[in-house]
Amino acid sequence: MKPNLVFFGSPEFSATILESLIKLNTINVVGVVTTPDKPSGRNLSLLPSPVALISGKYNLPVYKPHQLDEANLAHLKLLKPDIFLIVSFGKMIPETYIKTPTIGIFNIHFSLLPKYRGALCISEAIKNQDEITGVTLLEMDNLLDHGPIISQAKITVDINDNVATLTKKLTQTAIVLLADKLPEICAGNYSKTAQDETKVVFTPSHKTLNRESAFISFNKILAAQNGSDAKKVHATIRSLNPDPGAWTTIDGTNVKIISTSLVDNKLILNRIQLSGKSPISWKQYLSGHPLP
Repeated sequence: MKPNLVFFGSPEFSATILESLIKLNTINVVGVVTTPDKPSGRNLSLLPSPVALISGKYNLPVYKPHQLDEANLAHLKLLKPDIFLIVSFGKMIPETYIKTPTIGIFNIHFSLLPKYRGALCISEAIKNQDEITGVTLLEMDNLLDHGPIISQAKITVDINDNVATLTKKLTQTAIVLLADKLPEICAGNYSKTAQDETKVVFTPSHKTLNRESAFISFNKILAAQNGSDAKKVHATIRSLNPDPGAWTTIDGTNVKIISTSLVDNKLILNRIQLSGKSPISWKQYLSGHPLP
């Protein structure tokens, strides 16, 4: 019999990985745990997470607990889980949950652990101008991104990758990694290596990634256009896009910076957006808003 897997996750990339697992012959996805529906739009209608939507598509049992308590765990135990797989669920997993599945509890993390433990692992790799990042499959314990590593896969960070494009690359890498390693996990025949605690790098709290922290002074952008810290500014902008979105002020007007590039180590503004307007090229902007 194929082992029973319960999937924990919420965002779009997590939903993509879930759908890939549903189509595998290696395991049975028997249930999904995701975040509660969130108010959205002007009418504040409750919107299910992308993972919940995929679960509905395949008629899987979906649990949306506000907290991972013993009452919710009792429901999951009825599914007779052999494996719990965590892919960006957003909550710490209690010890009682960790001990529940018969084979084990595992996590997909978008960095080469022990570097970049925490939620901002993708944006930090871009901001720090890393040329290589990757995906880690690890066995979970009760500490943040701390458990032993089962496997890792490396990918290249392109000079123009932002968080969205790099997330897509990492997602596809994770799908391939899971397809390769899940049979070993299901058979209980996998090796693991403890993380080197001397090389741990923690990311900042996800709460630090907000509109205020996404502001970049226009003086710094002008300097980068002339070659001063151009790579650093380009990396910072990419690490903030598409969400919350890098922005600046020009003559008192807020301007969203959609995309930039580097030419001869100088920053090039490609596309920007004024509040309430459609995105335009920097050249179009300058034609109507010449700089002093």
